[in-house]
Amino acid sequence: MSMGANTKKQSSESGIALIVTLIVVSVVISIGLSVLDLTTKQLRLSTNAKDSEKAFHAANAGLECARYWHREEDEDIEAGNPISPKCFGKDSDPTSVSATIISADVSGGGVVYKYDYKFTWGAGSGDKCSSVRAVMMASSVTGSNPLVWSDVKSLFPGYSSNSNSKTCAVGSRCSIISVKGYNKSCGNLNDQGVTEREVLLEF
Repeated sequence: MSMGANTKKQSSESGIALIVTLIVVSVVISIGLSVLDLTTKQLRLSTNAKDSEKAFHAANAGLECARYWHREEDEDIEAGNPISPKCFGKDSDPTSVSATIISADVSGGGVVYKYDYKFTWGAGSGDKCSSVRAVMMASSVTGSNPLVWSDVKSLFPGYSSNSNSKTCAVGSRCSIISVKGYNKSCGNLNDQGVTEREVLLEF
């Protein structure tokens, strides 16, 4: 066999080996990128689940706090006086929260008071925010008509009743408490990665 034939054969074999190598490398890179993409997605899902749980915990704990102070300061709330809720032992707890009278879309005897306040709690990177909105409907004892608030969803978009109105019988006290929980402190709610969860209680 001549030298020219050997050279052509070696060149052909080298070309085939290069093609096989490129194919193997491409497959390995594709598998590696797929695994990296899957890992990134799993990490993102895990982080989202953790943030969601943290926000829900903040909402639920804030609701328990709001219920406690609703009982402790019920006379002041019924009268629309300022309240001083303290729950998580933080310096950021509100010292005094004033009531706002809701007059729009309200009819019958009585008055509707709204209280808004926030708590930042937790330690370090565990900071959470509980944002409370509590409404007390104090229906008049002497009035002949029940107290009716016909636009509840203007303040509580998550209100789940089939109707947009809430009626409080003559002489009754009715309440709606909504708490939004966040996975960040109350001062950082405009940051990226903020997760919000809400719980609502009506009684």
